[in-house]
Amino acid sequence: MISEEIRAALTQESSAAFVTQGPKGPHLVATWNSYLRVLDDDTIAFPAGGYRRTEENVRSGSEVQMIVGAKNPKGVGFRLSGRAEFQVGTPVHELLKRDFPWCRAAVLLRVTQAEKVLG
Repeated sequence: MISEEIRAALTQESSAAFVTQGPKGPHLVATWNSYLRVLDDDTIAFPAGGYRRTEENVRSGSEVQMIVGAKNPKGVGFRLSGRAEFQVGTPVHELLKRDFPWCRAAVLLRVTQAEKVLG
């Protein structure tokens, strides 16, 4: 799911938008590409500082989508869809806390679909 083209885009700094669905409708948060860690071919992890409503929506079963991109010479963007979970006290959480001491939880996005939407 997480192709080499997506991995290459993540090496460039850009914002990454993350959306969940809750009782009040869609909820959007964002982070930076440099905060994203590709763990394997299907999983991206990133730190949560706040993200309280996002966590509530995920725990209630919301599917998630993330838009990532890069302004390389032509520009490229991807919509990643799947499921997420929040982890506290796990090895992934501890790994993220080393780089981001403010990380209260690790968000793990398990990508089930990756679509190129730009470029």
